[in-house]
Amino acid sequence: MRSALSRHSMIGFPILLALVTMPALAQTMPHTPDLLGLYPGMPARAARAALQKHSSQFQVQDNNPPETGFSLTVADPKHWESISVDLTQAPSDPAVWMISRGQNFSGQNQMSVQALLSALREKYGKETIAQDHAGGGLFFYWIFDPNGRLLASADSALTSCNAEAFSVLMRNHSQIPATGPQQPCYRSFFAVVAQLNRVGSPELLGSYKVQLVNLPYAFRAATTTLRVDNNANEKEHQKQMKKANENKPVF
Repeated sequence: MRSALSRHSMIGFPILLALVTMPALAQTMPHTPDLLGLYPGMPARAARAALQKHSSQFQVQDNNPPETGFSLTVADPKHWESISVDLTQAPSDPAVWMISRGQNFSGQNQMSVQALLSALREKYGKETIAQDHAGGGLFFYWIFDPNGRLLASADSALTSCNAEAFSVLMRNHSQIPATGPQQPCYRSFFAVVAQLNRVGSPELLGSYKVQLVNLPYAFRAATTTLRVDNNANEKEHQKQMKKANENKPVF
């Protein structure tokens, strides 16, 4: 079923272990769920082209560094909207692992909490978990099994999964902590997460953010990247040590 989210947008568009090669992963990744036609495992080039189709006025922009992803921002003060796509990195083929969509609303263009939730439920079904963080917003989680099937229930610990923090680790090629509360996320967090921020009235939205993220997919890719980085660093270290050992002084 096509998302009702697009009916609330002026131009209609997208918003949180064994090692294998990413081309094989991309072939076996389910194409659902998706966020405005973008899905985890989608090849980067196809995802970029699909995202650009959502706007003839604004251009898709590369992240910094560009291999980490790209984004599209609609800079309309009455209808501000942003969509970003995070990618897996070399040596894996570049493919989508997270899509984020956010909208801000003005007095001239309002959206109700009910309208957004109705659109999300039409697209993904009944949410798996819902939480009210009071001043921190309303959070809704649609959690899927590895084949993209919606789960009726899931471990509440998955609500602490932080895909954006993992995105920073990937961007910086940082080591992934071997222990800690994020470990279940690396195994199981394939989800749509919606954060709803209300303003003025509890029935009206000031903004929202929706993410579709496959963290196990990202974890496998990041682990492969780090393994290659470590091998390259070790080779460079050995090369430098060889030169240093040959640099003998004469006495």
